[in-house]
Amino acid sequence: MPRFLLPPARLSSLSRAAVTLTLLLCGSTSGLRAQGTEPPHNEPSWLPDVARQAGEMAKSAGNTLNEWWNSATTFISPTGPTSFLPGQISDDDKQFFAILGAVGLTLKEVTVGKGVVPEANYHFVATRDPTEADFAKAENLLRAYRDASDGMRARAKQRIARATLDTMATTGFALTAMDVTLSPWPDASYQVSARPRPETPEPPAPSR
Repeated sequence: MPRFLLPPARLSSLSRAAVTLTLLLCGSTSGLRAQGTEPPHNEPSWLPDVARQAGEMAKSAGNTLNEWWNSATTFISPTGPTSFLPGQISDDDKQFFAILGAVGLTLKEVTVGKGVVPEANYHFVATRDPTEADFAKAENLLRAYRDASDGMRARAKQRIARATLDTMATTGFALTAMDVTLSPWPDASYQVSARPRPETPEPPAPSR
């Protein structure tokens, strides 16, 4: 089961901030030792700037960690299986499912796995052939979804919706079923079948 930790890129940024903060603090300490014999009124002029910069960096690092922690705890909660049922999912997920429903994809089964971040899988089945009006409605819903939702998870679901509409509009093949994973990360797999060719009537037998 995939585990979501703090993004490596941001960790490296935080590490650089911590190293810089350490160097600044060490520089401050060295400066204090070097100037320890000076009277208080001869305190080096750079000390207030170093102390201020160190405080700002520490505050920035703390705020970043706090944002990451809030995102992580929000992402892994709740973990109960009933939280993944259609009536309990987020409004963002409901918007995503509405696009699929507009083109005749009906939710038939929900599978929830175990773990700190359970895997939630939704099995959809095509119950009818979408019409041009269905595609127009789905496009409008997708456009509204893009305007209302942003972020990496929302964009991942929007790409799935786009791929689904494009697949269903392909001539010669029919999307018969698809599996959508919402947790731990949005993903999808498709079952596509070739459309049966229309039967051509046999030519009439030549008259004698």
